[in-house]
Amino acid sequence: MENKVPDILLVYPTEIPDEIIEKELEFLNPDKHDIKVLKTDNNTFMAFEWIVPTAFIVYLLKPYFNAFLTEAGKDHYHITKKGLKKLVEKAKLIKAKFLTAEISSKKLSKNYSQSIVFSIIFQTQDNRPIKLLFDNEMELSDWENAIDELIELILENYKSSPNDKLSKMMDGLGKEKGDEIYALINPNSKQLELLDNYGMMKKYK
Repeated sequence: MENKVPDILLVYPTEIPDEIIEKELEFLNPDKHDIKVLKTDNNTFMAFEWIVPTAFIVYLLKPYFNAFLTEAGKDHYHITKKGLKKLVEKAKLIKAKFLTAEISSKKLSKNYSQSIVFSIIFQTQDNRPIKLLFDNEMELSDWENAIDELIELILENYKSSPNDKLSKMMDGLGKEKGDEIYALINPNSKQLELLDNYGMMKKYK
């Protein structure tokens, strides 16, 4: 049987109890969307690499955004944003830092300020992933506004690609195979800026 792509995928560290996960599913799944949960070995998060890991990831995948564009999906727009904001509110309270082996200590960027607890990955109309990161030095309201901004960009992308704003922002990024695209909140404008792996290494060298 062909594996069906879910609307949303939630990735947790293995030690998170199922009871907590079930409660958090209620934030995003009041109408029983197709949501899958994956638990990942915590060793994944023990060393800093430029393919930036976070302990908890929400994937919003293509079937979900396609559903947004239907008449029936319009009601889910505010539900999704509200659910994501509940999750980032919880993540903002968790303090965490990278641990590295002694031989890998130089991989740890001294000025890296993005949360290693939580991120959201959005799938664009042409199947490119954009990972939204959240700066620990910014306010919760900045995190919430970033969610609003990227969802608006993604919805426009599904309606108007390749002539939408997000496609233009991604132009020239991620030229290497497997490159990720990261959305960061600019500390001055508080608007989103996009970087690829090279841009992240340059910013946080």
